[in-house]
Amino acid sequence: MLNKIFVDADSCNFKIIKFLQKFILHNKSKLIVVSNKFLSLEKTENVALEVVDNVDVFILNLADRSSLVITRDIFFAKLLLDLEVKVMNDEGRIFNINNINYLYFRSKINFNLKIKTKKYYDEDFNKSRYDKFITNFYSLFFS
Repeated sequence: MLNKIFVDADSCNFKIIKFLQKFILHNKSKLIVVSNKFLSLEKTENVALEVVDNVDVFILNLADRSSLVITRDIFFAKLLLDLEVKVMNDEGRIFNINNINYLYFRSKINFNLKIKTKKYYDEDFNKSRYDKFITNFYSLFFS
């Protein structure tokens, strides 16, 4: 079981953060929601809301092998995996050594070519992403 869950809240789906807040109420872990701007979230037991200048550095300094970080940032995910931290995004994709190098390479190319990918989702697809997140989150949390 994980003892800390960090959320890179600048890019995380608000519905996912709300789910994690409710989940933490019934578990003995700590949720740390980190952003570079104020978020209107309710502060509850075992939930810390941190506003910092550099989200990545803040999380890197506190995360360890018994932590989970939720982020969409592939470059940041690669750094975390090098430290053996569990990482997933808010769509339910679990990052690991088998997929991160390809995703890192693809992100680097997109960044260098200044390609921005836009995703458009309908309501059914959003539900499937949410369901995938829940399933994969449980598998990581209780492993």
